[in-house]
Amino acid sequence: MAKENTAKTTEANETIEMTKETLPTAAELMAEIESLKSQLAEAKSGSSTGRKDQVLQVLREHGHISVQKIAKLVGITDKNVSSQMTALRKAGHAIGTDSRGFKFLENPAASKENAAPETE
Repeated sequence: MAKENTAKTTEANETIEMTKETLPTAAELMAEIESLKSQLAEAKSGSSTGRKDQVLQVLREHGHISVQKIAKLVGITDKNVSSQMTALRKAGHAIGTDSRGFKFLENPAASKENAAPETE
């Protein structure tokens, strides 16, 4: 019985040590949090225009496309796609909806003219 308990204790200690090696330290976690905060701040500073541009580009490239597919391609929610399209319409882009519910640019050439100038 003592041998069995010693073996289990040894096995448990080895498992603990292996776990310690794979877990990040508190300092590593804090550094990751700070990095993520910085990335979030950068994304928020210009993300709205960027998302609108991305949605507009997807509409140009794909023609008739579902909101769900746009969301997947851009990496945002369906609701956010709808919000971006509302903003694009307010900016003068004519976005239509076909009989299947797919979105499309009614006049892609005009949308290119309305597009913000590209920056380098």
